[in-house]
Amino acid sequence: MLKIFLLRLLLLWQTTFLYRFRAIGSDCRLDKNLFIMAKRVSLGRCCYIGRYSYLDGDITIGDHTMLASSVAIVGGDHEFRQKGKLLIKGGREHWKPTMIGCDVWIGYGAIVLNGVTIGDGAMVAAGSVVVRDVAPYTIVSGNPASFLRNRFIED
Repeated sequence: MLKIFLLRLLLLWQTTFLYRFRAIGSDCRLDKNLFIMAKRVSLGRCCYIGRYSYLDGDITIGDHTMLASSVAIVGGDHEFRQKGKLLIKGGREHWKPTMIGCDVWIGYGAIVLNGVTIGDGAMVAAGSVVVRDVAPYTIVSGNPASFLRNRFIED
């Protein structure tokens, strides 16, 4: 009982003073040392975000989703198409919404790029780099992440 109370108190402190989510559902668990872009990330109910994860961009995460440690969901790239302009002065592309469905599991050290949609029930293997949309209930792995197999055997 005391442990549950302390965990809820820690979450309240994290969401009120440390990480400022656009919206956050109930019963979430956040580990230590996260980078959350203020007011740009929405988190569903019963989610977990592992330590050292980096969430930068317009991100919506569905209910019951787990992000392992060191997961990066990154926003737009630097503008590099202007001849004669230094990269550092080129500005940034506009963020496209990144959508992560419900009941998704993203493994350790995975990187999800700007504008990607990961469907409900999908799994992303550790160390994968997701550069395009992931279909619901599939498992992807690699760099770039590609279809490995379906999560369930179809009858």
